[in-house]
Amino acid sequence: MYLLKHDLEFFSQIVPLLKPEYFDFPAYKNVFLGIRNYYEKYRKIPSDAVLVDFIEATVSGATDDGIDYENTILEINTIDKSCLNDREFILDAIEGFARNKAMDQAIRKSMAIILDEGDIAQVEELVKEALLINRNVDVGQDYFEEVNARLKRAYEDKTKDKIPTILPTHNRFLEGGLSPKELAIVVAPPGVGKSLYLVNQGARCIYEGKNVLYVSLEMSQDKIAGRFDSVLTEIRNSVLKSPKAQLTLQGRLSEVQKKTNGRLIIKEFPTGASNVNQLRSLLVQLKLHKNFTPDVIIVDYLELLRPNRIIDSEYQAQQRIAEELRGLAVEYNALLWTASQTNRQARRVNIITDAELGDSYGKIRPADWVISLNQTQEEYDEGAMRVYVMKARDSKQHYLVNVSVDYGTLQIKEPTSEGMQAER
Repeated sequence: MYLLKHDLEFFSQIVPLLKPEYFDFPAYKNVFLGIRNYYEKYRKIPSDAVLVDFIEATVSGATDDGIDYENTILEINTIDKSCLNDREFILDAIEGFARNKAMDQAIRKSMAIILDEGDIAQVEELVKEALLINRNVDVGQDYFEEVNARLKRAYEDKTKDKIPTILPTHNRFLEGGLSPKELAIVVAPPGVGKSLYLVNQGARCIYEGKNVLYVSLEMSQDKIAGRFDSVLTEIRNSVLKSPKAQLTLQGRLSEVQKKTNGRLIIKEFPTGASNVNQLRSLLVQLKLHKNFTPDVIIVDYLELLRPNRIIDSEYQAQQRIAEELRGLAVEYNALLWTASQTNRQARRVNIITDAELGDSYGKIRPADWVISLNQTQEEYDEGAMRVYVMKARDSKQHYLVNVSVDYGTLQIKEPTSEGMQAER
């Protein structure tokens, strides 16, 4: 309380964390309200000489509670000033206090919601908000004052933290790959290879030394792991059950581990019954129990999630899910990949564009990069596919890349010949 009314920097870090109801003693609650409200009105911290009058004039019930605010302020001022040298400790302690109070209130409100048979998604939101409390202050970029720093970052970080896609042509136009905090979507009709593409992308990220979380909403963890087995080791998927192939697999996976620090976690969630808040809870558990923080999150696939809150319109629901996935990517500083279904018309077109999206065009609005997988029956028989860039926020879009698909080892690759690339 002493620092709150004497130190503007301290005030700016603490006030966003605290709510009046966190204070057990009415005197301290009203002093807090007085300081906060005075700053909001006059843009400065009040002096002790005016604080009492301001509390009594503006804080509801302050004149009727019988509290001597002059003595309260004198009591606050008697603090041992030597403790002010431990500012970081005090700030951490207050952050912990605010988080505990917020969680306590979230649990109490959640119990009332559950007893009233309310929306569980509302409970998830309350708990999420309590978990996100912290005192990191980021008010954005001052455009004119920070121009030199911004240009320096652009020069030095041109390819820093870039995460390559599986195709060299894409990486060239993306100046190395995609970035953390971005949302990438692969679009295709059922059975064309969305999950196969995502597994190949995950394998590439592992080779790049990235930690990958693969969330499956359709296939079992073992089946997804089996696909990674083939892509990472080039062993045909159809023979992986044989003892000889399994010995070879173990040896090759050991070699892969020697070449990369990347880790892979595969987690299966119930189809159509999971939401982004459950993914967020998984990330907390992985950090606590596995010391695992993903650089890349792969969600297979978008339509099998449900929004955090009930939305009647399927169109709006899918856009909301995409927005929540991108929010998760930003929150965890990770690149997030997912997949999406097309409508039936996609089977009858040569190149899938946004016109052939499933129930919602809005689902690609939050995305930074969107590709479609295009394949005729003849191309399937020949192990060929065309990848079309539907949307690119900061790079070239609306072009095709021809790729080969080895359905034995499940690998997707771009031919090295420049003549195999076609652009639209």
